[in-house]
Amino acid sequence: VIRDECQMSQLSERLGEIFPAVYAAVAAQGGRFSGHLDVFSHFAPQYLGVGVLALILAFVLESGRDRTLLAVFGGVAVLGSLALITPELMRPPAPRAPADAPDQLKLIQFNVAEMNTDLEPALDWLAAQDPDVLVTQESSPAFRRAVQARMGRHMTCGMTCGVAIFSRAAPVRVEKPRRGYYGLGPAIAVVHFAGDGREFAVVGLHYVWPTEVRTHKENSRRMIQVLKGRPRDRLVVAGDFNSTPWSFARRRDDAALGIERRTRALFSWPARGLPGLAVLPIDHIYAGPDWRTVSVDRGPRLGSDHYPVVAILAPTR
Repeated sequence: VIRDECQMSQLSERLGEIFPAVYAAVAAQGGRFSGHLDVFSHFAPQYLGVGVLALILAFVLESGRDRTLLAVFGGVAVLGSLALITPELMRPPAPRAPADAPDQLKLIQFNVAEMNTDLEPALDWLAAQDPDVLVTQESSPAFRRAVQARMGRHMTCGMTCGVAIFSRAAPVRVEKPRRGYYGLGPAIAVVHFAGDGREFAVVGLHYVWPTEVRTHKENSRRMIQVLKGRPRDRLVVAGDFNSTPWSFARRRDDAALGIERRTRALFSWPARGLPGLAVLPIDHIYAGPDWRTVSVDRGPRLGSDHYPVVAILAPTR
């Protein structure tokens, strides 16, 4: 009897640890119609990990009933999370450009983090990377001055410098859109360049956290409004969107933008903690059909809570 009670207690503990992931993986499906439920979707890889662990425990347990319960709970968590993640992993990529493609554009997306006081490693790395365009969020005045001094870049801010875009070439046109209703739109800047004789635009963005459901929704609405009617062929959009590709909010943004997101499940947050162990892909780069992807990579830890994202693009003509 004592042994049976101990086994029941251990099973209850296991199920108690697994159930939140099962509940969240199922509740996340409601993100199709609810921004509050969509918050659960961002952590789908974590639910998958818990579900796989439950299935492993079910396999090694001897009790038939215990095995069944753990297998059911684990299976639901796995299936629920895979239903969210699989579309991102299976979406077909556009044709890529060779490494020696001409007229390449190197762009870095980087949330610098205002609390980042050790800027020298970041500045050294950025100078070594020598990007054509650097899109930043949460940069300090000291960081912005240092980029201009050390890298000789032109700087463009939006309505504030919540988003700052640094470029090798001087912009031919700059837009600083207002942030929409009640100031709840994203921080945004739009810079136009001449390129290889054809003008193209780079848009920098910064969304709030998805837990601020009303504001995050307004971020998306305002972003779509600002970009509505613009030529998409050579458009580039980069930013800290604070949403993962398996969230329904990001899927709706993907569809509304109508251009390919070149980042694919590229985990960029947090950069603090265990080296390399980022849990959320929330920094994204989009590019229109007249750009081919040469490469998209994650940069190193640079004192921020975000990893930088490096994209190299080449025009099709």
